[in-house]
Amino acid sequence: MKKIKSFSFLLVLILILSSCSTMGGSKRAQTNEAITKDQILNIEMPSEKDVFGETRISFAAAGDNIIHEAVFTDAKNNAAVYASSTGKDVKYRFTEMYEGIADIIKNADISYVNHETPVAGESFGISGYPDFNAPSEIGNDLAEVGFDIINIANNHMLDMKEKGLRNSIDYWNEKSATHGITMIGGYTKNDYDSIRFIQRDGVKIALLSYLTFVNDSHKNSLSSSSDLIIPYANKNTMTRQVGIAKEMGADVIIVSMHWGTENDLTPRASQKDYAKHLASLGVDVIIGTHSHTLQPIEWIEGESGHRTLCAYSLGNLLSTMHYNEYMVGGILTFDIVMDDLGEIKIENPILIPTMCHYSMTRDSLKLYTLENYTEELLMAHGSQLKRSFTMKTLLDRLKSTVSSEFLPEAFK
Repeated sequence: MKKIKSFSFLLVLILILSSCSTMGGSKRAQTNEAITKDQILNIEMPSEKDVFGETRISFAAAGDNIIHEAVFTDAKNNAAVYASSTGKDVKYRFTEMYEGIADIIKNADISYVNHETPVAGESFGISGYPDFNAPSEIGNDLAEVGFDIINIANNHMLDMKEKGLRNSIDYWNEKSATHGITMIGGYTKNDYDSIRFIQRDGVKIALLSYLTFVNDSHKNSLSSSSDLIIPYANKNTMTRQVGIAKEMGADVIIVSMHWGTENDLTPRASQKDYAKHLASLGVDVIIGTHSHTLQPIEWIEGESGHRTLCAYSLGNLLSTMHYNEYMVGGILTFDIVMDDLGEIKIENPILIPTMCHYSMTRDSLKLYTLENYTEELLMAHGSQLKRSFTMKTLLDRLKSTVSSEFLPEAFK
């Protein structure tokens, strides 16, 4: 709280004198006790934001961050360039791949990404598809780009089995201590109901995370005696944890959902069902991932007219998947707004389409906003070797999938 100073002194004096004349039941009003200037100057008052207006917090959510072999090979090449120019010796360097979208991430008050690759340690071997394990440099680089929330609840979380998941959880918890990153999706049985929160400007934001499956080859990787838990989507669990979040004073509840089916351009009935349930619980935003494609965004009306913003899938962020349907992802941006009465609204939801570029030799990775991506770059995209496509292909799919209500002006 700020103490009254200069220009606000007169307003405070008016407010106090006014309260003295109207609060008939107060001791001060009954005794006409004098208020000195010194007393007024030392009264702590709400901030100007609290008194005069709203709190507005910007949020940016990105989709699947997948460290394929071609991605970490390119990062290894980048590290050599980085070392020669800075003198800093690192084995892998990912940061420059994100330069084209870094301003969006850095400028948001809070930013999220679904990191779809375990970070289990080099003893497991650095590997790509089908059993992923990313280099340990990735966490530092994602923090440098500006990501605040890392989700690890996805179908690849057991790629390095139980020990790999435990190492990944420990790794991201360490990044929480050193880089301020909040990891969601990785839990022990004992801390599963310890809801993760982020606070900004006095607004308390609860973060929940669920997935619908892990890859079949690893679904039985946890021993019966394991203290780890996979946060499978379950309506009873969701109801309990949303309730806990509310009891703990959550102003906003955001849920990460890794669900649906790869390649789908529209949500399955199961996704719709979970989304409706979450909306009925009063969740504010659902961030969907997994299909590697963009899926629709919509407002879902829950009980008592509460509206939930749901993005069924944000597609890929960083990856070297083939075929044009996987190329365009999106960063969902929106504002969390608390008015002067403490009411919360989600405003200005916009999907910023992104493009992950890689060359004909599957290297030189760079992320772009689609608005800044050129036809010349498109013709040099490595995925053209698998199936040719044009900018019109990408734009037609974008516009047929995402309502213009949620697109930037350039794509309406």
